[in-house]
Amino acid sequence: MNLFQRYIFSRAFKLTVTTLVAATVIVLITQVLDRVNLLTSSGQALVTFAKLALLLVPSVAALTLPFAMLFGVIQVMSRMNSDSELAVLESAGASPIATSLPIFLLGLLLSAVTFTSNNFVEPTVNRELRNLVSTAGADLVRTAIQSGSFKQLDENLYIQVAEEKPGGKLGGLFIADLRDANMDLLYYAKEATIMSRGESSLLAMEDGQIQRKARSTGDVSIIRFDSYSIDFSQFGAAGKDVIYFPKEQSLAYLLNPPATDYFAKNRPHQIRSEIHRRFTEWMYPLAFAAIASYFVGAARSNRQEQIWSVAAASLIALTLRGGGFFTTNLAGTSSAFAVLVYAAPAGVFAIFTWLTLTGRQLRVPQRLVDGASAAAAWIEQRRIALQLWLQGYRGDQAKGPT
Repeated sequence: MNLFQRYIFSRAFKLTVTTLVAATVIVLITQVLDRVNLLTSSGQALVTFAKLALLLVPSVAALTLPFAMLFGVIQVMSRMNSDSELAVLESAGASPIATSLPIFLLGLLLSAVTFTSNNFVEPTVNRELRNLVSTAGADLVRTAIQSGSFKQLDENLYIQVAEEKPGGKLGGLFIADLRDANMDLLYYAKEATIMSRGESSLLAMEDGQIQRKARSTGDVSIIRFDSYSIDFSQFGAAGKDVIYFPKEQSLAYLLNPPATDYFAKNRPHQIRSEIHRRFTEWMYPLAFAAIASYFVGAARSNRQEQIWSVAAASLIALTLRGGGFFTTNLAGTSSAFAVLVYAAPAGVFAIFTWLTLTGRQLRVPQRLVDGASAAAAWIEQRRIALQLWLQGYRGDQAKGPT
């Protein structure tokens, strides 16, 4: 890269990183707050909150990174256009290819970062995140049991203990597990004891019953027992029986899952969807780079045209990414969507790269710009007229009747 290309790359990279950090922090706060009830109720230390936030960073950053790059490039190129730097470069003989090269290199760099994060970093941290939240869930079970209060362990999962008896026994245990879409489970036991068996913690119940209610038919079956044990892993506790989701497994595992894997046996489409996600998310920074370089990579003499170009770039990028989320979820069950999930970002990248390389600038039609400007001016006039009328009306009200 020559001097001005390094200048563009440096400014776009710095602003992209700044935007990425700000956006990641905002999204991170919402994700942490979503789990704060579980952590605080289970008595977790402040270090656990910090660890939770760090574990959420890779997945959150991967989602916000393409938009951070798009915003960074648009800001830099718009500022250069306003300062007439792009016009000077074009007057000096710089081609659209030369101006767009640092943008494409930035997109390529961020694509490599995204691919590495999705396939090698995220699975590990997602597994650690599951263990962290699961451990907190197990601690919350123990807290509920020891405090004798009614606690919500997870969504649609509740536990209550009436009293704590001498010798560590618990009296009046009630558990409502409503997480299954097809079956509601209710556990009752007159007495229960917390037991440790190897690395697992068991809740041993005595003299009770299990009620199973089918949601589709409303049929209820009751099983009475003298003794019954539940592993805390059923409540999401960490341990050897935890079922890890596809996003928490390595790429090698997903490409060749064992026959005993829960998702391989019952939900293979989720594994396929996760594989498609990991192989396509890295394409979006490149596609966004092509969109940005096409719409804001050249000088714009008309300020309104520049605004419409920025709006068009943002709208196309949002539509592409939103469609990506939709098609990825369906790619595991439909071969057509499996093709589309790759074709959409690749096609957008190819089209806008070709337009940039050939120097074709499909500007917003002047008629559309003039019409939008006229509509905006009309709305502004009506707003001012309404404001003046309200001021006159309030003045008449203040004077009172004559």
